[in-house]
Amino acid sequence: MVKINFSKYHGTGNDFIIVENLDKRISLSQDAIAKMCDRHFGIGADGFLLVEKSDSSDIKMVYHNSDGSLAAMCGNGIRCFAKHVYDNGILDNKIFTVETPAGEKIITIEELDGCKASKISVDMGPAIFETEKIGVVTTEKQLIDFSLQTEFGDILLSAVSMGNPHGIIQVDDMDSYPIEKIGPFVEKNKLFSHGANVNFAQILDRKNIRVTTWERGSGLTLACGTGSCASVALLNKKQMIDEKVNVKTPGGILTVEVGDTVIMTGPAIHVFEGKISFAEEEF
Repeated sequence: MVKINFSKYHGTGNDFIIVENLDKRISLSQDAIAKMCDRHFGIGADGFLLVEKSDSSDIKMVYHNSDGSLAAMCGNGIRCFAKHVYDNGILDNKIFTVETPAGEKIITIEELDGCKASKISVDMGPAIFETEKIGVVTTEKQLIDFSLQTEFGDILLSAVSMGNPHGIIQVDDMDSYPIEKIGPFVEKNKLFSHGANVNFAQILDRKNIRVTTWERGSGLTLACGTGSCASVALLNKKQMIDEKVNVKTPGGILTVEVGDTVIMTGPAIHVFEGKISFAEEEF
């Protein structure tokens, strides 16, 4: 048996397992990662992150969805990742860069609780509306309020990328909308060549919105950082909300500001430490 040290974190209820792999000795199969994320037979998490050295940035984040599949970016995950590397002295600067498959992201430790990071901002880069870059199968250059036929009726769907693909559906009443039916339908719809995270956005006023996300590879989550950013970017582009907005997710509140890039600010919480054992063939 092989034992691996891990840390558990959450950002607005979106929870993650973080493992340090600075020596590149850890290589887990997709099934092993899914087993760790399983809430009944494993640790339980929405995602799995590896901390690795980077040749181009201060540090590197490798992110897997809860089903073990690789993903380019996770907004709540990168805040938890940033807290881990700062609190554990892997990096000691309050501003540092993180290498991700979605490009380099700039982290700012905004607030401390004692000597531990408590509020963290991430420069997520610009929102992407070009369908070719998102992975949308269409001849349209952008997909905004596209009428998609479903067995539940026609829905107006928009597409945005924040390093990963997002479908966004604006709703009038979040509590009565059939999220758990529409979410998986859009996630795997042929319109998206590699699937999509599906965000349901409700405008409360120009400075406040609600967002609930059906996440690709994870299902319904308490929060999605990139989904919150994508939703604010879209609604601001449609001139329906201001540049700086509070996003109320089921797990808590994020602040998202849209300019040349999208800045997301929110908490990151350490939950516990532990060790998990794997058979040799899983390692």
